[in-house]
Amino acid sequence: MNPLFLIPVVLVIAGVAFMIIMNKKHKTAKSEINLDSERTKYNQYKQELLTQDFSKLTEWMNGKPIDAFTSASVPQSTTNKVPELVTDGIRNVALSAIGVKLKRIETDCFWALSGNDLHFFSTNTVGQLDEHIVFDHFRIEKAVLQYGGILKSQLGVYAKSSEEYLPKTHIITFDIDGSPLSLEIHDRLNYRVDPEDMLNLKKQLETRAKYQVVGEKFVKILQDKFPNLKMT
Repeated sequence: MNPLFLIPVVLVIAGVAFMIIMNKKHKTAKSEINLDSERTKYNQYKQELLTQDFSKLTEWMNGKPIDAFTSASVPQSTTNKVPELVTDGIRNVALSAIGVKLKRIETDCFWALSGNDLHFFSTNTVGQLDEHIVFDHFRIEKAVLQYGGILKSQLGVYAKSSEEYLPKTHIITFDIDGSPLSLEIHDRLNYRVDPEDMLNLKKQLETRAKYQVVGEKFVKILQDKFPNLKMT
C-alpha cells in the first residue's frame, strides 16, 4: 500500500484528537469562571476596558464622562427605512438635525451614556469613527425599549453550541418628529479573538466575561436614569 494514502487518515485522526483536547480545555477554563463573582467587579472592569480595549470611546467622547457603555448595531429594518425617510424632504431636515446617516450594519457600533445624553457611535471598516449621534434627554424620555432577542445578524456565523456567546439585544426606538428610529443595544461588548490568544482558552473566556459584565449593566443603568424605558 502506498503510504501517501495514509496521510488523510492521519490528518483526520489528528483533527479529532485536537478537537477533543480543545473541548476539554474549554470546559475546564469555563468552570473556573464564576460570572456572579465577576459581576461584582463591574466598576473595575469598566475603567479597565475604557483605558485599554475601548480607549477610542474616551477619545471620541472628547472629555465627557462615560457612565456606561456597550456595543450596538443598526437593525436591517432601520437601514432600509433611512433611505425612505431621506427621500421625504420634510423628515430629511429632522434626520439631518441629529446627523443620522446609518447605512452600515456590519461595522462596530457603540453606545455611551453620559449624564442625560445617549451617544451612538458607528465606525467604518477599519474601526475609525464614522458617525456620532447624540440623543438628548428629551428624545430619550419619549423613546421606548423592548427586548430584541439574540442578534440575528450573527446567527449564521456561530455554531449552535456557541449561541451562549452571542449578544442578546434590546431595541430602543426614538421618535424623530413622528418617524420611528430603532437601534439595537447589546448585552455585552463585541468580542473578537486576538490571533495571539487563539489557543489560550482561559484568557479568551476571562475577556468574554469582562465584556459581558460591562455590557449587560448598560440597560439597567439607562433604565434607572430613564424610568420610561423600563419594561413590564
